[in-house]
Amino acid sequence: MDNKKLKDLLVELVKKENGKPIQKNLLYKKLTKKQFVNKSAFFIALDELVLESTLKVIFQNKVILGYINGPLIEGSEFEGLIFLNSKGDGFVKRIDSDLSEVYINKKNTLNALNGDKVICCLMDKQKNTNFNKTTSLLKDGVILKVVERNKDFFTGTFNKTKDGYFIKVDDEKFGLIVKLDSIDGLVNGHKILFKIGNIKDNIAYATVSKIIGHENDVGTDILSIVYDSGIEPEFSDEVIKESSKIDYDFNEEEVSNRVDLTHLDIITIDPRTSKDLDDAIYVEKRGDNFKLYVAIADVSYYVKINSQVDIEANKRSTSVYLVNKVIPMLPHNLSNDICSLNENEKRMAMTCEMDIDSKGNFLDIKVYPAIIMSKKRFAYEDVNEFFNNFKSNSIKENLQLMLKNAYSLFKILKTKRENNGYIEFDIPEPKIILDENEKIIDIQKKETGEAQNMIECFMVAANEAVTIKFNESLKDAKFIYRVHDKPEDKKIEAFKIEANKLNFKFDNDIHNLKPNTISRWLRQNLDNPNKELINMILLRTMAKAKYDTNNIGHFGLALKNYTHFTSPIRRYPDLIVHRLFRMFLLEKNKYTDKQRNELLDNLKEICDHSTECEIIATNVERDVNSMKFAEYMQSKIGKTYIGMVTYITSFGIFVRLDNTIEGCAKHENIKGDFYEFDQDKLIYKGKNTNKILSLGTKVEIKVIGSNKTNRKIDFEITKIF
Repeated sequence: MDNKKLKDLLVELVKKENGKPIQKNLLYKKLTKKQFVNKSAFFIALDELVLESTLKVIFQNKVILGYINGPLIEGSEFEGLIFLNSKGDGFVKRIDSDLSEVYINKKNTLNALNGDKVICCLMDKQKNTNFNKTTSLLKDGVILKVVERNKDFFTGTFNKTKDGYFIKVDDEKFGLIVKLDSIDGLVNGHKILFKIGNIKDNIAYATVSKIIGHENDVGTDILSIVYDSGIEPEFSDEVIKESSKIDYDFNEEEVSNRVDLTHLDIITIDPRTSKDLDDAIYVEKRGDNFKLYVAIADVSYYVKINSQVDIEANKRSTSVYLVNKVIPMLPHNLSNDICSLNENEKRMAMTCEMDIDSKGNFLDIKVYPAIIMSKKRFAYEDVNEFFNNFKSNSIKENLQLMLKNAYSLFKILKTKRENNGYIEFDIPEPKIILDENEKIIDIQKKETGEAQNMIECFMVAANEAVTIKFNESLKDAKFIYRVHDKPEDKKIEAFKIEANKLNFKFDNDIHNLKPNTISRWLRQNLDNPNKELINMILLRTMAKAKYDTNNIGHFGLALKNYTHFTSPIRRYPDLIVHRLFRMFLLEKNKYTDKQRNELLDNLKEICDHSTECEIIATNVERDVNSMKFAEYMQSKIGKTYIGMVTYITSFGIFVRLDNTIEGCAKHENIKGDFYEFDQDKLIYKGKNTNKILSLGTKVEIKVIGSNKTNRKIDFEITKIF
């Protein structure tokens, strides 16, 4: 009997068990009653059926019917994106609609990789009862074609064996065997970047693009995540060469065309370690009113349209800020020197000058190129200390007066923002402390004081002001907006269900949401012991901010007009906003209509690309932090901590510690009782003790595992408070 017929016969025999598991030896006996087959052929066929998911092994020596394909539904093909899990199964999400996802068993993925664009066809569920029971609410499908790869480059570790080698791919959702066309120069433990070529019979044929470093080398772990995301940390020789030719260029003609603000006590306030200082402020009080200057590095003056530096900045779109390093959007001579608003050095700046009344309203807005000189480079800690009692022996009197004026204006603007409905999320962020060898030695909550809040408030004011100015000056002109839509009704409904369990107070119809509705909810619950968790759940509920040419306003900031203007060293949309002011308002005679039209034609593409790059950068920053968390907890295995339940699933409970580290306690690692999961109430309940584990529950955990590679931390819940 050939292998195919043998497999078909085995499936028929297992089917006759009507869903009951059957011992492998008993299955063999039943098989030999029909036709003799030697045991080795039997086990080969059985193993293949298990590998294909047609059969499933349970209790080591028993098998049950696994996943069997049904007939395809003619005409049900659609295009979508496939998202795989670590077991190889996937879900396809339609590109053209928000309809529910389609389940794809691993045998039906057609070698699609995570995030690929695919053509999917539905299977007829009515004619097939052997579908994955855990996805019974979803339609089932099969991949007919991979239309476009999500990415071609992956990272992994080269491991030599006595029989050859294997590549341990960093992405646990990459389920293929990797075969390299050459292993020249590779040693055991090398982290590599490789490019996928052909894929056939579960094998990905690939070429090494770069040896990132050895897995034990300092910094290789972070660089591997960076390369795997598609971010290039180094600049090309062409970009560096062009950038090196750019100088300060303080020629007489340019100076004469700028407003000289060097007499003002302009200052910068940044993290102590920052090198790319792209914003500076000055505030003076005029009677009951204020004048606020926000001076921004004039990057668009130095980075010319379609230059190599400009093309590369557009491609990168954003700087990426990691634990101990920055991958800049611009070469270092620009970001850290020529454009950076360094202390006591004259710099070109695009300035937004705002006259603001005692209620925080704009009386007048001007935007113009200027020359400034920062009188002092402050760190946030210095200003926060001054704000404690408004006295300092180390800060000059004139700068103390300026800081007092700035603080007074900040309080006015903050009150206005709160009255408008600005949504402020109170969620602590981690601060990762490394030693000189880049080994993690501590994780703390990042401290945020009034200085940080003040600078953020002034930057928001400038971003709003320049948007208003551009729109008033050029009616119906295209522009780049930073927009934020209101949350979907169904997400708010889900938030209400979860928040009710945490005794969160609501006072309004959730279907007619305005920003001040949510901000009022948060203020009404300031005394709620679960307010940090509620903030986290609410943040997950909110839509994501993005760049767009269509102005729908910014829901989270409660503003009708908003853009990004204040960080052109590290964000490409800001650079483009500066360029729009130059080309259409400030220096029209220096540009042609063709250049203006080309920029307008490209605005939407720039918005979409910048949003995409921002998401990638955010994910990389998150993944690096998660990896460092796991590295830190490897030395804490066996230790106990107090934490809070932040998320509940059928397979386990996520617990967040006070230092912001989060880990998972799987169902079997909840000790002290047998806990049953209640899907409707999203709780675990002890069968004997009746103890409840729900969102916000305070627990004691023991660290039982931590994997730096997959960035996962395992907890055991030892006590429920």
